Amino acid sequence: MAKQRDYSFDIFRGLCMWAIPISHFTRMGGQFSQDSWGGVVYITINVFVMQGFMFLSGYFSKNVDKSRQSAFKTALWPYLLSIPFFYAVRYVIYGHATFYLDTPPFAMWFLLALFVYKFFLRELARLPHVLLLCTGAYLIAGCLPFLTEFLALGRIVSYLPFFMIGYFCTPEHIRKLKCLKSYQSLLLFCLLISVSFVLAYLVPQVSQEWYLLRNPGSYLDVPWYLDIAFRGLLLVLGAAWIILMLNILPNKDNYLAYVGRNTMPVYIFHLIIRQILKKTDITMGLFPMPAEPLLYYLLIYALASLCVLVFSARPVVRIYDLAVDGSYNICRRGFDKLCLKLNLSHKDR
Repeated sequence: MAKQRDYSFDIFRGLCMWAIPISHFTRMGGQFSQDSWGGVVYITINVFVMQGFMFLSGYFSKNVDKSRQSAFKTALWPYLLSIPFFYAVRYVIYGHATFYLDTPPFAMWFLLALFVYKFFLRELARLPHVLLLCTGAYLIAGCLPFLTEFLALGRIVSYLPFFMIGYFCTPEHIRKLKCLKSYQSLLLFCLLISVSFVLAYLVPQVSQEWYLLRNPGSYLDVPWYLDIAFRGLLLVLGAAWIILMLNILPNKDNYLAYVGRNTMPVYIFHLIIRQILKKTDITMGLFPMPAEPLLYYLLIYALASLCVLVFSARPVVRIYDLAVDGSYNICRRGFDKLCLKLNLSHKDR
């Protein structure tokens, strides 16, 4: 009997994917400040969304050999394609661009980190006390000057605990975590949102930039002890949000579940819109910036939702799959032919 799919994981991934353009557009909308509703939304998203993605990626990477075999095709290959692609995007939008290989373009650090996790998962899983080790590394990562945006080292270390927790999490663990009653889930949600308000309005010494975990705290004038303390808080908040999502998301196939199964086109293509907003604002130069905050935020959420709707549409998904999988297959066949020729040439000698 075939195992029934749990659509709540797809919905979780789809919800995270919808939240990412909201986060990016909130920051690039033109009227961002940390001590505002936009700051609350931005911090809320950045304390759990990528952590949730990594948790789910680890949970569905139980087969370490399959993870290693697929790591290049599913993670590193799209990452490599994104480098010239986003160079072209920057050139078209800004009229100039710098081609660099040492820093992931835009939000492509996620793919590079995922490749590292999946490729080395077999070795990581065998390490004694690996969860304790990667959590310890995460807590002090903000104090180490070499864990920066260079090859996304800062983020690779900072999100590893969530990937490994997902890997070691079993279906039995998930069933035990789904223990909250409705009122308990509501209380947890209110508590987590309250924490976001406190962080946005009352803790200016830790700016919204810090929550991206891409550079040492010293880059943002965050003292080492505060960096460690807030990383510990972030670990608790991320875990609490994941537990909340596991308890409130339904196990049924719906539109968010569909988006969750087709996240990459949305993830890639919404970044083009993000760069346009960075150059202009939420209106993209089509009309004046709204003075009413409510209308301003509604524009942000509407544009983010439109990106999800358009970029997850089946024609766009097919185009993305053809471009990524097609180019991979062409290069793979060419590489195999080259290896065959070199092997035959070696045998002739």
